[in-house]
Formats: sequence, structure tokens, C-alpha cells
Amino acid sequence: MGFISFLQDDFVYGIYDDHHTYHEGEQKGTFWGSIKEEMAEAEPPTGFQGLISWLFPPAIALGVYFNVPGEYLYIGAGIFTIIFCIIEMDKPDKPHHFEPHIYNMERGARDKLINDYNTMSIWEFNEKYGDLWDTTIPIKKDDIMKR
Repeated sequence: MGFISFLQDDFVYGIYDDHHTYHEGEQKGTFWGSIKEEMAEAEPPTGFQGLISWLFPPAIALGVYFNVPGEYLYIGAGIFTIIFCIIEMDKPDKPHHFEPHIYNMERGARDKLINDYNTMSIWEFNEKYGDLWDTTIPIKKDDIMKR
């Protein structure tokens, strides 16, 4: 028993086994630096979409301040939502958002599919490759490289 307790006393839990909870208390950077990193990872809207995003809350606040009828505020919020969503849907997606069966394809076909996805609009891509996403119909065994 003495030898085992000697080994347990020598073993520092969290350091030798590199357990994830050992590093939780260590602060790397400042609080605002961590907020900035989180925002960068979320990829906030930029350009016109970012402009309307930043102008939306002040516009609503000004509308409330100047007693604009509620119907107009709802219409403005609806128009903002529609424009924001159209811009967001038109952006190319990241390759890691593909369905799992896409990664089981041959390498050349998969690379062509991902390249087309990142360069085409979503509507053109769905016209060309829409059958690959619908798992309810059997996938045609044609060669994607010929499409």
C-alpha cells in the first residue's frame, strides 16, 4: 500500500494527464479580447448588411421616440429581415457545412462540387446539383465531373 500511495502523491492530476479542466482557470488575454475573438469567430455581417444591422436599432429607437405608428415599425422590421436574410442566403457557405454523404464521394468529384458551391449562387448550384441534397430520391450514379 505504501508504494501505491507514493505513486499517487507523485502524480499531479491535470498536469500529467493534460485534463481539460486543469486549464479552465488560466486567463489568456483580457475580457474584451475574448469578446473580440468570439465576435471574429462568429463572422459578423460586413458591407451593406453590416450597415443596416448597425442602423436598425437606432432607427427603431428613433421611431419610438417620435411616436411613429407601430404598423410602420413592423413593416420596417419586416423589410429589414427580408433584406438581411436575402443577403445572408446569397453568401457562399463554408465547406464543413456539407452533408456527411458528400465527404464519401470520390476526391475529384467532391472537390469540384465544393468549388462549384463556393463560386456559384445557391440557386444555380441547386439547379445543377439539387439531386445530391435530396436523400429521399435515389442518387443517380452519373459522373459529377461531366456535369
